[in-house]
This record gives sequence, structure tokens and C-alpha cells, in this order.
Amino acid sequence: MPQILLTAPSTIRHFILYEAKRKTPIFEGFKNVSEVVGDENINFPEYQFWYYRFLSGNFDFEDDRCSISPPLTLLDLPMDSLAEIFSHLDVKNRMNVRKVSKSLRNVIDSQKIDYPLISIDIDEKSILLELNDIVFDYSDKSPPAWAPPNTKKIRISDKNHQKMALKDLENVLKSVKNVKDLHVVFYRSTPKSVFDSFVKVLENTKFDVEGILVFVEQPEDALKILNFFKPGKLESIHLESFERNGNLDDLVKMDQFKRAKEVCVEEYGILDPSLIDRFFGFDEFRLRLEDIRRENVIFTQSALEKLPNDREWTFYSDNLDPIEVEQAIDHIRVINHGDNFNIYYKLKIPNSEYFINIEFREENHLTMRKYN
Repeated sequence: MPQILLTAPSTIRHFILYEAKRKTPIFEGFKNVSEVVGDENINFPEYQFWYYRFLSGNFDFEDDRCSISPPLTLLDLPMDSLAEIFSHLDVKNRMNVRKVSKSLRNVIDSQKIDYPLISIDIDEKSILLELNDIVFDYSDKSPPAWAPPNTKKIRISDKNHQKMALKDLENVLKSVKNVKDLHVVFYRSTPKSVFDSFVKVLENTKFDVEGILVFVEQPEDALKILNFFKPGKLESIHLESFERNGNLDDLVKMDQFKRAKEVCVEEYGILDPSLIDRFFGFDEFRLRLEDIRRENVIFTQSALEKLPNDREWTFYSDNLDPIEVEQAIDHIRVINHGDNFNIYYKLKIPNSEYFINIEFREENHLTMRKYN
């Protein structure tokens, strides 16, 4: 079909009629028609007029607006009314509304909302952006014809898919107040330019994060990401690197680390034993040591007995020797012991209602747990 027919008013109205008969949500339908005829050939008030006209059962294509009172459109509503309406939109429709007009974009961006989960998963060929329970799959290839429909996954194909995905992410983050869990994964094949663009997104937005998981090839990239988030507000830190060669000396100096409540760096790097006590302020931690020696166990147990509240600390070592651990235990204080499914020792803390369990729950893992 020649391009001139696509942009003819009657043709555009046929496209709108199609969306109205499908009862496509108005913002999604406007986006669909805009993609077909071009943004410059349709505006939202025009789409809205014909959409509701067809939806009401009036299928007359003749534009008779000059003979009737012009109807109020969504854009005629007061800003506070628009804000109330948009506060009930899901993630997908909020993204669509931003693309309708500058005024609606400003309303969306002015609303600061909370997200339970934002996850971004990046490799060389695709980017997965998960916002709550909806996944946007960006790539430069169209999905296969046999791909089953998935209402929770939206596939977006574009030769500039990386740029598009990061721009959409930035637009989402502009209206974010707080994220309960932020997951960031960069695979080995990810170009450095994409990571640099992601950092720019963080520089251009400001939001709080309660828990973060970062999985990267270059360990220093994890710390660069971590540095963007507010110490104290960030309670849980989980870092991983492909080679497990992260520099934990740098991590323990960061305010984000010092004010967290839980830290998992078991897959990030190997800790120098002289830094173990830097982790004693956490309710929970998981870390990796080259070896777990008798003196490490005694030192950790002593600290655990003196600190308040329940705590659970886990150490990993490829060279874990249970005998080395057992030699550190004062067996006179052991009130229970098991070795069926996993080996554990239960000790009573003197003059306290608390107990300590020393457990081999997983292979090469030692867990020391304080509870009452």
C-alpha cells in the first residue's frame, strides 16, 4: 500500500476503528496506530475523538465536529484529576502514556511510585527489563512465528534495541521513589559502551533501593553501581562476579556496606581473614575465605555470643575441613549434636537465653547461628 494512503484521514480512521472494535486500551491503541502511520500524522486528541466515537457505536467517518459542540478530551481535565487517573495505571500503560504528549509525560514523571522489583539483564544480543511482573524483551531480532503468546512478556524488536531499552529504563526511573529489590546483571558479552550508558541512566535519576543484587564480569563495576544508592536506606547487598576476584578491601570501606543489614559476597571475592570482624555488625552475611581455621571459628563464636539479637553468619571455603572446626568447639558446652542429614552442634551461651548452632548445612559451608 502506498505511503500516501496510510496517512490519509480515512485510512487512519479505519485503523482507529479496528482498535476500538478490539477494545484496545486507549493509550496502547494510540501507540499501535502511531507506529503504523507515523507519530507526525496522528495526535492523541484526534485519536481519542474517533476512538470514543466508534466505541459508542457511531461509525460515520465524516468529520462533523464543526456542527457539534467539541467534546472534552482527557487533556482538558485538571492536572490533579489526570494524576489520580494515572496513579491506577499498570507499568505497561504508564510507559505508553509518556509517549502520547509532553504534558502527559510531565504528569507521569511527577508521580513518584514504589516498585517491588526492577530487574535489568543485559547481554550482547538482548536486554530483559523486568518491572514488577511484566518483562520487556528488547532485541534486534523479531520473535519466531511459533512463539507462544505471553501476556507477561512484551517483545520489542529494533536495530537500536540497547539504546531503546536504556531510554525506557531511564523514563521509568524518573518516576520511581523506592525499589524494594533491584537486580542488575551484565554478562561477559555485554559491550562496555552499554555498561557506560547504564551508569549514565543512574546519574540522571534518583531513587532509593532497599535491596540490590549485582552480577558483573568486572568486580569494580559492581562497586560503581553500589555507590549510587543511599547508605542506610540500602539494607541488603548481594554482589557476584564471574571470576570471584572482587576486591573486598574496597567494599568494606564504603558507607553503603557499613550501614547495611545483610551482605552476601560469597560469589564476589575471597575475604582476607583480618577483615572478618568488619562483617560482625550484620544480622546476616555470606562470605568466602581461602581457609576456615580453628582461630577463625573461636573468634567468630566469641563475637556472636557478645552481640545482641538473632544472627546468622555463613562462611564458604573450597578447603573447609570439618575437623578444624570441631577442634574449635568447647564440647563441654554442647547440649545437642546431630550428624544424620547435616552435622551441627548446639551450644548454650552462659548467663543468657540464647543458643548458638554451628552447622555444616551445605557442602563447603559453615553456618554459625544465634537464636533463642
